[in-house]
Amino acid sequence: MQIFFRLWKQLSELNFKFISLLSLLIILFGTFSVYFIEPETFPTLFDSFWWTMTTLTTVGYGDFFPVTVAGRLVGIFLFIFGIGLIGVLIGKIVEGASTYQRLKKEGKLVYKKNGHYVYIGWSKKTEQAIHEVLYHNSKAPIVLIEDLPETPITHDGVHFISGDPSEERTLLKANILEAKRVAIFSDPRIDNPVLCDGKSLLVASAVEALSVTHNVDIQTVVEISEERHISKFNHIRVDDFILSDDSVSLLMAKATLQPGTTSIFRQLLSKRFGNNIYVIKAKSSWNTYRDASQKLLDDGAVLIAVNEDMDFRDANKKKLNEGDLLYIICEDSTFKKLNVLYETID
Repeated sequence: MQIFFRLWKQLSELNFKFISLLSLLIILFGTFSVYFIEPETFPTLFDSFWWTMTTLTTVGYGDFFPVTVAGRLVGIFLFIFGIGLIGVLIGKIVEGASTYQRLKKEGKLVYKKNGHYVYIGWSKKTEQAIHEVLYHNSKAPIVLIEDLPETPITHDGVHFISGDPSEERTLLKANILEAKRVAIFSDPRIDNPVLCDGKSLLVASAVEALSVTHNVDIQTVVEISEERHISKFNHIRVDDFILSDDSVSLLMAKATLQPGTTSIFRQLLSKRFGNNIYVIKAKSSWNTYRDASQKLLDDGAVLIAVNEDMDFRDANKKKLNEGDLLYIICEDSTFKKLNVLYETID
């Protein structure tokens, strides 16, 4: 008996690939041996395979069973060696799945897909931003980077990376070079705005260093505490800046001066309260703002800005250049139609 215990112990210490290979050989041996030994009992290979699997997994339905001595010896061999081997294989699979879930929860798994959104820094704002993106597109791939022992959010579409986001190796684990967008959030644990924006600057510099080293254009947006710190980011490329408290203050002022206008802004900010803002490129046939506005209106969309310009006072005179970015508001169904007619920006 001790011999068998030692044998199973040694089997359990073998790697998964070797155990899988042995299991496959046992299954093939059982399937083909009884098929050739007892062709009348097992008329097809599937029948012998079925009997082998029910035997190895100890199910034993009894619908097939060998009747010759040779066939029963094969069964005894499967009882003694095969059942234990399959048990070890199943244990390895369960252990592997458990290990994978643990490593994923602890943020130790490298993200290998592309076209994803990278969110750096965890806060209530980050959580709201992630939920908004997922509300807009439930299948949007998101990678969260934060120096925490385990993921602060549980969602199948969010992959967590644990580590210091100012280190390039952490950013590479998130496959940041193939990301669609990178959003850097302020650290809510730092009260001093200088130190808070200093950390964001350090992280943005690490992202820019990878961008330069690998000659990849990484689209980046950074949340900052104070507007005067924007100039400190001049030496690196940042596409957009979001002021932490600026939007709240301006919305409060608007609500004070023009009651009810906040509902309009909420519709602009979130799909949950209204239609989406989409981006398309200007067509060469559109000469002025008015041309684009009128054609889009006919298609069911409202033009609200050209690049960063929202001044439409001289729309019939302002010239459009091919490739200008047009920001529009429309329903999802309308945008799907526009996808066919125009070049859209995802």
